[in-house]
Amino acid sequence: MTDSRTTDLPVTERTRLRRETERGCFDRSTIDAIIDTAPICHVGFTDDDGRPVVIPTIHARVGDTLYLHGSAASRALRRMAGGIDVCCTITHLDGFVVARSGFASSMNYRSVMVFGTARLVTDPAEVATALAAIVEHVLPGRKGEVRPDTAKEIAATKVIALALTEASAKVRTGDPVDEPDDLGTPVWAGVVPLRMVADAPQPAPDVADDVPVPASVQQVLATFR
Repeated sequence: MTDSRTTDLPVTERTRLRRETERGCFDRSTIDAIIDTAPICHVGFTDDDGRPVVIPTIHARVGDTLYLHGSAASRALRRMAGGIDVCCTITHLDGFVVARSGFASSMNYRSVMVFGTARLVTDPAEVATALAAIVEHVLPGRKGEVRPDTAKEIAATKVIALALTEASAKVRTGDPVDEPDDLGTPVWAGVVPLRMVADAPQPAPDVADDVPVPASVQQVLATFR
């Protein structure tokens, strides 16, 4: 059977799928879409003693680069700033797949794994671009609604870059795949779709009553209604 997947990124030993390869994808448009629409990612690395660590954090993609940020005092950021190998995973959970057996039950999802060497961003222009992208990743349009970052705030922040040159996506969609012998049993099977929903925004206690909900927040409400 011919593999019809579009391959934009090279398949490496780390990104090659070993199980359920039909769900794999190396198409950059698919990978970028999963990255750009996920609110958070998880970054895995080893600490100074070689112990594995995984942290959740906000990310943003600018072209071929994935940016992460955090406090300059963060041990994790300091460790990554040293140029170590990291693995970044990004996942959307789209539904519970309820099969007629526990073994065949699954989940529908879209995920990406990115491998690479972390790079500390030191160029001020690139730092500014990355920090703006991270704000916009969470709330598109928000950067134009708030004051600029201060020099003190920028100095207190580390930005890490990860090149999107070694990555793969894996996607599962569709109904349960039950064993033939289970199809005639009187057991319900199907999919429970899942999605993220935004509730009504709650203003901080010190926000005046006449301050309107900004366009960036309204856009989030429209996106996740």
